[in-house]
Amino acid sequence: MRLRDLLEAEVVDRNGDRIGHVHDVRLVQDGPPLGTWGAALRLEALVVSRGSIGTRLGITRPKMKGPWILKVLFARQRASRVLIPWDRVQEVGEDRVTADCLAAECE
Repeated sequence: MRLRDLLEAEVVDRNGDRIGHVHDVRLVQDGPPLGTWGAALRLEALVVSRGSIGTRLGITRPKMKGPWILKVLFARQRASRVLIPWDRVQEVGEDRVTADCLAAECE
């Protein structure tokens, strides 16, 4: 599987209710060593929300300090952002990902 297979895929919970779309992923560099490059990357979580621009710019992250006007404009997107841990992903299909949790339970 490639990252492009996940990006923009619709995410539904175990009841089939729509959570949003995958707009980003969280990677952790803690895998086996890969020569001089360092440790391999591991997919930790999917960043899912109903909006995309603020998420892609990183403005919806809680620790982001500014610019304040963009924080205000994208506040609603931050409220809809859900991190789905990779171990909670039940199925990856064509343009659709199914999580084995409800949106409120996944984080």
